[in-house]
This record gives sequence, C-alpha cells and structure tokens, in this order.
Amino acid sequence: MANSRGVPLWDSLTIERRIIPDQGRMTYQPRQDWFTIVAPLRGLCQFEYPDGSGWHRTTLVSGDTSRLVGKSAVRLWQPPAGKQRAEVAFIALPTQHFRYYADEHPEVDLRDLSSLETPRVFDPVAAAMAPGLLRARDAGVGEHYAFRAAHYLTAHLLHPHIDQRSDTHGLNPERLLAVTDYMRENLASHITLEDMAREALLSRYHFVRQFSTATGKTPVQYLTELRVETACHLLTTSGELISQVGTRCGFPNAGNFARVFRKHLGCSPLQYRQRSEPS
Repeated sequence: MANSRGVPLWDSLTIERRIIPDQGRMTYQPRQDWFTIVAPLRGLCQFEYPDGSGWHRTTLVSGDTSRLVGKSAVRLWQPPAGKQRAEVAFIALPTQHFRYYADEHPEVDLRDLSSLETPRVFDPVAAAMAPGLLRARDAGVGEHYAFRAAHYLTAHLLHPHIDQRSDTHGLNPERLLAVTDYMRENLASHITLEDMAREALLSRYHFVRQFSTATGKTPVQYLTELRVETACHLLTTSGELISQVGTRCGFPNAGNFARVFRKHLGCSPLQYRQRSEPS
C-alpha cells in the first residue's frame, strides 16, 4: 500500500516529516496505542505539552527527542524570527512491539509504557535514525527494513544503556549524556573543551571528533545552542532583566549575548521577548 504521493506505507512503524509554520504553531495528535518519538531534523523547536495543571513548554534541539504515548495533542512552534525553519520528524511505533519484546525478554519490566514518556530527553541514537528512516521510506524500501528498525528502536528504548557495553573506550550514550548534563548544570560558568573532555573521560582530540560524530555538531556549537535555547525559555517564562538572563546562560557580557542571540534567531533578546508576549 502507498500514500497519495506513491510512497509505500509501513506497518511496523511510521515516519513523518513536518515543517513548522513560520511564526505559527503546529498541533500534533499522537496515534492512540502507538508510541511516538519527536525528533528535530533542523532548527530550534519549542514544544508544548499538557498535563493536569495546564500547558508546559520546553525546547528541542538536535539530538533531543520527546517521547509520547498516544494521548493528548501537543503543540510545536518556532521561536519568533528564527533564521532557520524548524523541521521535525515523528516516528511512531505500535505499542504491541513493546509487549512482544517484553514477552521475549523476561528481564524487561514493562508494566506501564507511560514510564517511558518524557517531554525531553537527549537521545542521539533515536534522533540520528530519523533522517535515515525518511530516506529509506522515500526510496521505497520494504516492510522488512521497517520491522528491523522498529525492533531496534524498541530494544533501545527498553534498554537505554545497552550500547554502553559495546564500547567501553569511546563516547558511548552514557558518557554523552554525562557531558550534556554537565553543560546544562554549569551553563552560567565558563566551560572549556578540556572540561567537557574530562567529563567524557577522553582526550580533547578524541572528544571533539566523537562528539561531532554523535550529534552532528561540535561541542562548542552544541553548548552555544543550549545557551541560546535556555535564554529563549527564560525570556518567555521569567521576568528577569535581559542582562540577568544572559549571565545565567553563560554569556560573558550583554554585547556578546545580543550578538550571539541575533546570529541564531535573527533578532535581539528584547525583540524576542516582546514578540513572544501574548497579543
């Protein structure tokens, strides 16, 4: 079976690409009884999700994913005046894959899939699969490929540290997570490549090379985007002075904050705050 564009439809998983409207929100309704992974393909994407107390917001960048168990709709939008149009992939797996896998692996305790649900998690494995799945789908690769990919993703989600046993000397997922957590926890400080390499237990040379391979960005690029995205969040959710926001995000002075922010989003921090305010 194929869709209206002649692209074959898979049964084992689905993959969808969407471009977020410029200066607008996009609503996504997860499929019921499916597990959905939201992965940015390019650009900076703000993600809004509901719970019992209302709507909450986080920001997804390259390497981040959001995990949803088909329930309420979520909203995605691009920050005001973003220079690069945000593009997002949605990978959906039937929840039966998880039940079958748990039946075959008694060590897996799968009582409730909601335990896997999270609005944001750094997952370069799933994020890196999204472009490949899109290329395979568009090239007409058959169902067998989709089934194997779904099985791999299921195993990865249920065994989040399985990859670390296969590589005890490189930048495995656990060490990569340690580095990005270190960045987030020390964002206001001056973080050097040596600091990050030390967290990864690698030499500076090997750290830069392996981090770039895993995330598609250099450590400095990733850290800068993390600072900008955190600044976006603070500008829209706090009443702090703009200079205070810049300091909290690790920018050395107001001029540097404004210059870097404008380079990434095409506007000043003040303009971003004003455009994000409700009309």
